[in-house]
Amino acid sequence: MFRPAFTLKIENAKGQTFELSNNVGNYIVADVSGLTRPNTDINTSESSADGSYFNSAKLQSRNIVITLRLRGDIETNRQQLYTIFTMKENCTIYYRNKNRNVRIKGYVEVLDGSIFTNKEEIQISIICPNPYFEGLTAIQEELSRIVKLFEFPFSIQEPIPISEIQALPFCTIQNGGDMKCGCILEISILGDVKGLRIYNTTTQEMFGIDYDFQAGDIIMIDTTTGNKKCIVKRNNAEINLLFYRAVGSKWFQLVSGANDFTFRVSEGQEFVKILFTVVERFGGV
Repeated sequence: MFRPAFTLKIENAKGQTFELSNNVGNYIVADVSGLTRPNTDINTSESSADGSYFNSAKLQSRNIVITLRLRGDIETNRQQLYTIFTMKENCTIYYRNKNRNVRIKGYVEVLDGSIFTNKEEIQISIICPNPYFEGLTAIQEELSRIVKLFEFPFSIQEPIPISEIQALPFCTIQNGGDMKCGCILEISILGDVKGLRIYNTTTQEMFGIDYDFQAGDIIMIDTTTGNKKCIVKRNNAEINLLFYRAVGSKWFQLVSGANDFTFRVSEGQEFVKILFTVVERFGGV
């Protein structure tokens, strides 16, 4: 029976990584379920007319079940699995196929199987509360009014510009995932800045901070689900900026594909440099 080529690795709570897919002397991966998109909970309320009213929707937790066929020293290899998959402990699943190289975190729920069969198999059930796979490599893009045009070292006969100042700062971030995702913004302040507004012109979302910044400030904004924060680091101290968010601010969620960003300030446009870091999310492999 044809099976697509893949790599399956597990990192346990101790930080130890175990190869399962290319270890045929000890284990054969007979099946892995739960790799496609999980079910969605659709919440509705009754209507006096036909049908019902839509209230909300959310993805269920992901349940990945790995079925392993034991080979070699059966008892030793089964007991090795007890060490790898410690009950109730967290683990990270790494999965790679032709198009995707992703990971997902979960908790070991069940490790079970029949030990009195000729072809002994073990099933490991892992519950992933966050149902999204993540890309292994983060995407980074810089947004600044000053655009670099040249890199050192170089040798020239005639003067050429090595940077230019844009009237409208602009950058595009490509979200290669198939799901929306948050982002981390690290904003370097190089001079006095007031009234910062950052725009995702693709989604028409804005995140603003009404605060007076000074040279040396580092603003950190995290819009990923479960980790949302907005702080400024100044003189080895952190100041919470949540109470300084402008009216109408949204925690950016990047859509799949191109996302165009720009920014405005009331004062000090040339003193702002923004570094976006994005980890793509996938509904399935």
